[in-house]
Amino acid sequence: MLFVYQNPGADYEEYLAWFSLMTIAAAIVYTNLYVLLPQFYFKKKYLIYLGSLSLLILLGSLLISWGITFNNRFDRENTLIQNSINLLFFVIITSSAKFYREYQRKQALLILAENEQLKTELKLLKAQVNPHFLFNTLSNLYGLILQNENDEAAAVTLKLSDLMRYLLQSSKRDKVPLSEEIKFIEDYLSLERIRLSQQADIQFKVVGVEGEMSIAPLLFIPLVENAFKHGLQSLSDQGFAHFTLAQQGNDIFFEATNSLGKHLNRVPSGTGLDNLRKRLGLIYPNQHIFEMEKDQTQFKVSLQITL
Repeated sequence: MLFVYQNPGADYEEYLAWFSLMTIAAAIVYTNLYVLLPQFYFKKKYLIYLGSLSLLILLGSLLISWGITFNNRFDRENTLIQNSINLLFFVIITSSAKFYREYQRKQALLILAENEQLKTELKLLKAQVNPHFLFNTLSNLYGLILQNENDEAAAVTLKLSDLMRYLLQSSKRDKVPLSEEIKFIEDYLSLERIRLSQQADIQFKVVGVEGEMSIAPLLFIPLVENAFKHGLQSLSDQGFAHFTLAQQGNDIFFEATNSLGKHLNRVPSGTGLDNLRKRLGLIYPNQHIFEMEKDQTQFKVSLQITL
C-alpha cells in the first residue's frame, strides 16, 4: 500500500519488483520471529543469534541485489548496503512487536502464577483454621465428659456436628452470606455457654445487618476463640466476653472485648490471629483495619472490612 501511494504511475514490472522484495523480506522476518528468536535469543544465545541474523540479512540482500535485478527499475548504487538497511528495518519493527507480545505473555503467566499461589496460601490458611477450631471444641467436650455432664456433652456433640458441617461447606467457597457467619458465631457461643454453665457474661449483638451481603468465611471466629482462650478458659472464670457485629453501608465492623485471665500479661497472639492477619492481607488488601487494645482488666480487638 505504501508503494502504491508513493508510486501512483508504477507499471507491472515495478509492482513485480516490489512484490519480490516483500517476499524476501517476509521470509527473513518470519525466520527471525519463529526460528532465530525462540531458538537463540530467548535462550540467551546472543552471539549465535546476532551471527545468524546477520547472515540471514546478508543473504536476503544478495538475493535482491544479484539474483533479482528488476530490469534495472531500482537504483543499483549502494544496493547491497541499502537493501541490508531496509531488511534490518523490517526485522527491528517486527521484533519489537514480538518482544512486546512476549512481555505481555510473561506478565499474564506471572499474574496467573501469583493468583494460583494466593489461592494455595488461602487454602492452607483456611485448613489451619478448621483444626484449630476443632481442637478447642473437642477440648471443651472432653472437659464436660470428665465432669460427668452427659446431657451437656450430648448437646455439645449435636451442636458440634452443625458447626463442623458449616466448616466443611464454607471451606469450599470463597464467599458466604454474612447471615450464615452470624449464625455460626451464635452456635459457637451457645457451646461456650454450655461449657461455662452460664457463669460467664457472654453477649453477642448484631446491629444494622440488612440484606444478603457476602463475605469471606471464618474471619470472625478467630477473634471469638481468642476471647475464650485468653479470658474465659475454665469453669471457674466469671469474666465476660462481649461481641458486636455491625454493618454500615459497605463496611462491616466486628468488635470483641473480653476480661483478661490472671495468667495473661501480654497481648494475646497465636495461630488464630496470625492466620487472620494473613487472610485479611490476601483477601482484603487495603480494605481492612485490624486493631488490638489491652489494659489491666480487658482486651479488645476490632476489625473493619470494606466490601
